Amino acid sequence: MKKAQLEFTTILNDAFAQYERKIFIFMATNREKYEGFARLNLEPKSHSRDEVLQRIAFAILSANAPFDYTIKALNVVIKKDGKIHARDIMFYKMVPAKAKYIRELYAIPTQVLLRQRDESWHEYRMRLKARVKGLGLAKASFAASLLYPLEADLACVDTWIQKVFLGHTGFKSLGLMDYLTVEAKIRTYANAFGCSTFLAQWMIWDHARKETNSHAIFPGSHK
Repeated sequence: MKKAQLEFTTILNDAFAQYERKIFIFMATNREKYEGFARLNLEPKSHSRDEVLQRIAFAILSANAPFDYTIKALNVVIKKDGKIHARDIMFYKMVPAKAKYIRELYAIPTQVLLRQRDESWHEYRMRLKARVKGLGLAKASFAASLLYPLEADLACVDTWIQKVFLGHTGFKSLGLMDYLTVEAKIRTYANAFGCSTFLAQWMIWDHARKETNSHAIFPGSHK
């Protein structure tokens, strides 16, 4: 925890304070738009088998892969109902292991992949991480958030989020306490705007990238 706190002390200077004000303006202007994105494009209608598996598959595929290629690889997964091999997704910059992870994911009962009664968000994330191969801490957080975008008290601390809050120029594997420290910072933004931690992270992510991504990824959400 001390390491992360020292990093925050280093970056939370006048320059970051000015940048933070821009984040607040962006969130104040766009919160309702992103809630609409989450409701229309991400939130499962019934948490059916296909809805659940597709969202977790996307989280697995998105690791170290371009967003557009991840969508194309997901389309292959959907078409083949998870019965894929490395050659099926290799053209989308997917490492061979991801095909194995997807096949194993599609063998897991849907109920096991959903948040259980009285399970905290952190407990849920860590259970997904332990149960589903291909999900590290960030992507387990992402998977849980894709399933519950308007509720998830979780953040996917990826390369862009690390750049914003830790000043990293590339992705670094964070220990749990450092990860939770960054997530706690994002939660303060969520609390300020009355939205889920994931929704706050999504807005910060888009602000950092200087583009809007509606996440119209899954069947039924394509424009």
